[in-house]
Amino acid sequence: MLLKNKTLVKIVTMFGVAVSLLGIGSVTASASSKPYYGSFGSRKITYHIDSTSKHWKDNWNGAIKSWNSLHVVKLRSAKKASKANIRLTTKKSIKDGAEISGHLSGPQGIGGVLSSKVVLNRQVLSEFDENGKEQIALTGVGTALGLKFNHTDNTSAMSMFASKPNAQDKKNLQLAYKGIK
Repeated sequence: MLLKNKTLVKIVTMFGVAVSLLGIGSVTASASSKPYYGSFGSRKITYHIDSTSKHWKDNWNGAIKSWNSLHVVKLRSAKKASKANIRLTTKKSIKDGAEISGHLSGPQGIGGVLSSKVVLNRQVLSEFDENGKEQIALTGVGTALGLKFNHTDNTSAMSMFASKPNAQDKKNLQLAYKGIK
């Protein structure tokens, strides 16, 4: 029963994040068949982990390492948060009760993401085991890179159910960053 509840929470959360992206910034979710919202103007992307606890830093760093292992983009740590393309953090709680909140800013399309911020909800995630927390962080970083959620393939990092990006995630990231150096 507990597994079914966690699955339901993840599905509801994916829907909530997708809906929240509709109204935030100028990057919008569309009926497009493209597996991405947009991409940064460079494959070298900086990030900053605003979380202060070792526990949450480890979750974020694990997600960063997984996306870097695909060798499509190079995520590099920025010493100053103000210099980062992507900001990763946690909050005690998020208003709508979602596990994760994402924000992309910039025009939709290739080279269109100017900045991203991902926030994990510690209150909701306290009910998850470490593997579940890492899965949510992995999806969050994928979203920050511009990828859309994958509601049909539970082996995808963009489903919130996978522990690492799969071959299709790599293809989608390559498509999003095609022609970008």
